[in-house]
Amino acid sequence: MVLKDVASDGKKMIPFFFKAGKKIYQEAYYKVLRFTILPWLKATYLEDNYVWIQDGVPSHTSAKWQKLCTDNMADFWA
Repeated sequence: MVLKDVASDGKKMIPFFFKAGKKIYQEAYYKVLRFTILPWLKATYLEDNYVWIQDGVPSHTSAKWQKLCTDNMADFWA
């Protein structure tokens, strides 16, 4: 599986590839957000002028994930 972020202004994050054939559980997805996506957002949008939008799968709606987003993102929908 691959994760790639594309912003409405056309900016793109380098794709992140998960290991083939592996299920993506909450902890793996959390680590990608914490150590790949957040640094890219902070470096790309210095004034925090973004809204992170994602679907409602369980890994996105867990308490740990929601706290990370609340504590570190300008705005988000999940």
